[in-house]
Parts: sequence; C-alpha cells; structure tokens
Amino acid sequence: MTLNVALIAHTFERAKTENGGLRTLGLRFYERLFEKYPGVRHLFTTPPEEQHKKLMASVGAIVASVTNPEVMLPYLRAMGIRHIAYKTESDHYGAVSENLVAVLAEHLSSEGEWTPEMKANWEEALQIISEVMIDAAEHPEQYQQELATSGYQPDGFRNAGAKHWELASA
Repeated sequence: MTLNVALIAHTFERAKTENGGLRTLGLRFYERLFEKYPGVRHLFTTPPEEQHKKLMASVGAIVASVTNPEVMLPYLRAMGIRHIAYKTESDHYGAVSENLVAVLAEHLSSEGEWTPEMKANWEEALQIISEVMIDAAEHPEQYQQELATSGYQPDGFRNAGAKHWELASA
C-alpha cells in the first residue's frame, strides 16, 4: 500500500473540528488507553487534561511535516530517544497506535465518515512512526549528530534557547 498522506492530513483536519475537536479526541485517547491497557498508566505522571495537549501537538506536528522528512525524522527520533526516560517499551507503541486509530474512528464517525482506507492509512503511518521511534530508542548513539544539528540534546529534549521549528508550516 502506498501511504496516502493527503487522506491522513484531511482526517486530522476533520478531527480538529468534529465532535468537540482535538480536546475531545485527546481526552478520549487517554480514557480508552487506560481502560484497555491499564499496564501503561504508571508511565504517565502528567494528568490527561494536560497530557492530551502534548499528544495532539505531536500528532499535528508529524502530520504537518510528513512531506518534509528532514524535519520529521529528527523530530521522531528525538521523541523516541526522549521516551527512553519515560520507560517506554517497544510493545507500548503498538498499544498507542491501536488506541489512536480506534479513537480516531470513534471521533470521526460520530459526525462524518471513517472508511477502511482511512484506517489502513493511519495504521501504516503509525507503524512507520513507531519503527522510527523504536529504532532511535534502541540506537540513540546513531542519531546524535542529527539531533545536535536539529537543535536537540543527546537525550532527545530540545536545546535550551534553540529556536523551535514551526512544524505546522513545514
């Protein structure tokens, strides 16, 4: 299957405005995640009311930069390396991906349409994202130069004073 990035962008744009927008989507994400995967609850110290903002900002940044790999790949690798400190395990990525697709389906089918094509594209995109992040988490030393060039510290956090990339305009 060839990833249909326009369809992914379109569905995310819909998610911003339909059924309560990204706040509703993000809060439902954590509600369902903790119900279906209670073993991951201990990984989150930030309350869902705040954590959902980070999640939706990350999804938005990835969607916005998907056609700009020189921006997206360092962002994903930094995020993967950052998740080492959060004790994220490789298996957690599948749970997060499954959960996001399920919640998107609920969210978008409430007011509009969620098709098998939308589902397949989001699943493929999240699989690719997971693979990039897991690889970076397993081999952080391979990406240190890329991270430094892109404004990240070796632990995946942004350098103090580094200009924040405007991924939304990428």
